[in-house]
Amino acid sequence: MSLLAWSVVATAQPIPPPPSEETFPVDPETAPPIETAPIPPVEMPGIPEQPVTPPAPEIVVPAPPSSAAPVAIGVVLGGLDKVAARTAKFEVNLKQQVFYNTLIITAQMCKTRPPEEPPESAAFLEIQERKSDGSVQKIFSGWMFASSPALNALEHPVYDVWVVSCKTVPAQTAAPAPPNT
Repeated sequence: MSLLAWSVVATAQPIPPPPSEETFPVDPETAPPIETAPIPPVEMPGIPEQPVTPPAPEIVVPAPPSSAAPVAIGVVLGGLDKVAARTAKFEVNLKQQVFYNTLIITAQMCKTRPPEEPPESAAFLEIQERKSDGSVQKIFSGWMFASSPALNALEHPVYDVWVVSCKTVPAQTAAPAPPNT
């Protein structure tokens, strides 16, 4: 039989019509339920069954920091007087009061990360306001973060105060070993 005759015979067979919607129900409520059964394990003759154990999880131990965190001795703050439209940058030593217009700011603590980590500074501040009658009112006490100043901000109609960074002293590092001679 030639190739031409084969193609004529192959195309001469009738093609069945596509299935209609009557053959396959579309509505899942009227369809018969489908039952499933678990597939039994296949046993290979001559091969002994061995239990499969997953590999042990990999234990990741973080590397120790190459340097200690700098020692904070104060806080660098930014301030905004909303009425006069003036900004200021000032330093507050730990446990000492600094006056910014009518505000009294005391930095209790400042924490910063080592240089090899992403930069972050946080300070615990207590802020009081002197009233015109001479009284003092505490208006803020809490942590402020340099990277997120709006997270825990001072809410005051005239002044804004935010943490810029910690005022630090470099950590003591060991002297390099003398070369071998």
